[in-house]
Amino acid sequence: MRDVWNYPLNALTVKKLALSFVFLVVGLGVYSALTYAAYYLSGLDISRVWNLHHLFPVPLWAKSFPVYVAERGGKFLLETDWSKFGTLSRAVWSFGVLLLLWAYFTAGIGVSKLELESQRGDPFYPLPSAIKEAIKRSGLFWTTALVLIGVGIVVLVVHALTSVWGRVPGLFYPAVVVILLTFGFLVLLSLLLIYMLVGWAFVLIYGPAVSVSMEGDTFDLYYEGFSIFNEKLHRFVLYEVWIYSLKVVAFSIFTFALFKAVRLSARILEFLLPRFKFVYYPALFHFTLPQLPYPVAYYLAFILPMDVYAPTNTPVPTSTTYAFSLVFDVWMLVFLLVALSYWTSLTWTGRLHTYARILKEKDGIDIFKVRPVASLSEVRDGGEEVR
Repeated sequence: MRDVWNYPLNALTVKKLALSFVFLVVGLGVYSALTYAAYYLSGLDISRVWNLHHLFPVPLWAKSFPVYVAERGGKFLLETDWSKFGTLSRAVWSFGVLLLLWAYFTAGIGVSKLELESQRGDPFYPLPSAIKEAIKRSGLFWTTALVLIGVGIVVLVVHALTSVWGRVPGLFYPAVVVILLTFGFLVLLSLLLIYMLVGWAFVLIYGPAVSVSMEGDTFDLYYEGFSIFNEKLHRFVLYEVWIYSLKVVAFSIFTFALFKAVRLSARILEFLLPRFKFVYYPALFHFTLPQLPYPVAYYLAFILPMDVYAPTNTPVPTSTTYAFSLVFDVWMLVFLLVALSYWTSLTWTGRLHTYARILKEKDGIDIFKVRPVASLSEVRDGGEEVR
């Protein structure tokens, strides 16, 4: 259990943070662009969205354009931006979320590769090679998603074959008879789709670890996901709770220390150069976190030193200091992304270790000591396991 306990220290390496940072910048950049495109396609005022949320608006719970809806009892609710999106805007934003998830998944492959090689005795495994491996295997995110979509299409088509022809005048009752006779089969298909959704969830959780440790393909990722769900669900829950608890504690300490260091440097600079506050404070005034659900917002307010983001006295900037403060604002964003990079590194480093323990328990394979010469599916069919 020591390897799982110590994984926050393994995640805190320059190479893992740098790799996570690169893919987060790509994912969040694409997400931001497509989110603003979605706002624009809905005919909403994107300048207002920018002033409120800056780079990363989240339309599911952002309330940029208040519309009060009266309900029984005289209560009022605020509509979210999502309710104002049209079909095209929702599709564009959803695609942006998928691309962000792809970037996160790809970072997981790279981090898992770095940690795997380190555990196998090569702590100097080069960062460019890990990035190359991550990009090479990143297509697994889309192929596994396509398998899920394919199953969904099959389920939809079968349901359509037994029901759509009932729209023809005079054929409604015959269609109902067919539906009643095949309803059990249709329910089984729907259950299969739900099972595939569960499998894809496990693919997202352990896919990067499977892809690099056992050189798994699309089938292998699903196979391992279902295998863990069917055979070691209790272990999965135990380890996820364990690593998540450690992750929250480690991330909180790291983020708090990082932004305390930011504030300390600012204090020192203000002491040595008092006019520095005319650059620093306006930057803090401009930088805002996106609207977030209450538990997440409360948690971030707890670990981010409040005097970093909420100065009591903000000097009125000139045009020059305003321009400088915008550049300083970029540094604040970089520091926040570094903190998120550590969260990413923690996630995928921990999951590689938990997957290694689960695989060893259920199949007797130690990924830290052996290297497969075949895919996981071939190993299970009786092929060579190690070289």
